[in-house]
Amino acid sequence: MPAAGSQLAAGLMAVAVLLGGMPAARADAPRTAVADPAAPMHFDIPRLPLAAALSRFHAQTGQSLLYDDAIADGRMAGPLQGEHTPEAALRELLAGSGIVVRYTSQAAFMLMRPEAPAAGTSPVAATADTRTAIAASAARRAYYAQLQARVTAALCGDPVTMPGSYRLALNLWIDAEAPVVERVVLHATGNERRDARIAARLTGLALESAPPEGLAQPIALLILPRQPAQTGDCRP
Repeated sequence: MPAAGSQLAAGLMAVAVLLGGMPAARADAPRTAVADPAAPMHFDIPRLPLAAALSRFHAQTGQSLLYDDAIADGRMAGPLQGEHTPEAALRELLAGSGIVVRYTSQAAFMLMRPEAPAAGTSPVAATADTRTAIAASAARRAYYAQLQARVTAALCGDPVTMPGSYRLALNLWIDAEAPVVERVVLHATGNERRDARIAARLTGLALESAPPEGLAQPIALLILPRQPAQTGDCRP
């Protein structure tokens, strides 16, 4: 997903979620049986406000959706009719909305806006505005790497939360004045004890520096199930 972030060497994927403001995040945990992700099912969702359309999708499929409420403000979705797999249905539902769907597990998706690419990257032809945009993009990438290192160290410090055996998608809000991780919202990993420990270890986590100016929040992290022995995530 190069448009919105970068694959980081230690096994974490950091993505800037370009949302306006910092309202409460939303995690629609499945309440009904989760549909088979590979099996087509019939959808009949009319054109609705985006939040209502996503609620209809969730009620029918049981798929978990992690997104910030602000992403749905003023947006419409649908209509969606016919036979689709859940993932294809979600992408069709959001077609034309500008929202990017990130598949995080068989029953979970993250919704976010992509980072707009800089117009023109040639140092010779770049305008002052473009050079500023390139510098800002570099600052964001450096900050993601710094944040990744701090989150990795925090999770590696507890055998229960050590990366490698589970997949985790979460949103982080950062208090720029402290700077610390102010709030954490995560998809369930299938282990309530681990989920609670992850939230406890990351909430209040001190960071080396404040986010660069203009970095939209929340910041989403996807932790992939890769063994630390392969990634070097938790080396002494």
